[in-house]
Amino acid sequence: MGRPVMLTLEDDDMKGYTWAIAPALTALGYLLIVLVAIFPFWVRLVNEESREVFFSGLFENCFHIKCWKPRPLSIYIILGRVFLLSAVVLSFLTTLMMVSFASQLFPRTRKHNFVSAFISFLTGACAFLALLLHALEIQSLRMKPSPPQFSVQWPYYILGLGTLLFIVAGTICLFQETACFRCRLLPISHKIEATQEISDLDNLESLEELSSIQKETLLKEETII
Repeated sequence: MGRPVMLTLEDDDMKGYTWAIAPALTALGYLLIVLVAIFPFWVRLVNEESREVFFSGLFENCFHIKCWKPRPLSIYIILGRVFLLSAVVLSFLTTLMMVSFASQLFPRTRKHNFVSAFISFLTGACAFLALLLHALEIQSLRMKPSPPQFSVQWPYYILGLGTLLFIVAGTICLFQETACFRCRLLPISHKIEATQEISDLDNLESLEELSSIQKETLLKEETII
């Protein structure tokens, strides 16, 4: 009886540990994705002829700098904006859901870990696709005559880090779902073992009763003889 209690305590400690990490990762990832979406300094472009400096991002928040504004917008920029906005919305929902489940503001469903992992992976995929589509836009720009020189800026690395954070958070949620599944199976196995022990004891008692009856019968036969 002592071993299952130890397993339960260890599982509770592990559960609190993982649910402290996953919301923190998603919250940090959300802040990083929002930061990247606001600033346009994804790539620095330099025109070799005029030596003018431009900055390129998925959104043209130019502030006091010169932005590269392709007209008409390419399919890479349009899809990249869609995926980046989706990543912002999904990252907010993922963070809100994980924090609510961790603080028990919302009742936990049976598959809340799996749902959290799925949305976290989906957020990371959207952020990665936004990054990839902008890279394809820069690649197509370099295929034109007299292409500008380019250098990757800090938002690329920040968005890559945000993508990694959501993937790690989703992996933690999947690990937690696996641990919860094992915890649900543990009482069932204990019940089966207890039932088997009870049936074995019943069989043993019935055998003892049968042997005692046989002994009494033999004694009666000997007495008659």
